Amino acid sequence: MYKVSVYKDAAKYYRKMDAKAQGRIDSAVESMMASPSEGSHIKKLKGRLAGKYRYDVGGFRIVYSIDEHSKVVYIEAIGPRGDIYK
Repeated sequence: MYKVSVYKDAAKYYRKMDAKAQGRIDSAVESMMASPSEGSHIKKLKGRLAGKYRYDVGGFRIVYSIDEHSKVVYIEAIGPRGDIYK
C-alpha cells in the first residue's frame, strides 16, 4: 500500500470542486494507493511530463509521480482534461 502526498496547488483545486467530483477523486486516489502504475485509467506520460502518470477521472485528470523506494504517490496537479497539461 502506498501513501499519498498532495501538492499545495492540487489540494487547493480539490477544495474548490463540488462534493460529487471530490468523491470521484477520492475513489481514484484510493485505487492509486493500491496500484499506482497499473490500471485502465492510468497512463504514463511522455515529453516534458515524462516519468509522471495521469489518472483519468471523467473530465478531470490527476497528474502524479511515484517514489517506489519510499512507497509514496505525489499528486502534483488536479484539473480539467483540457488545461492540466499546459
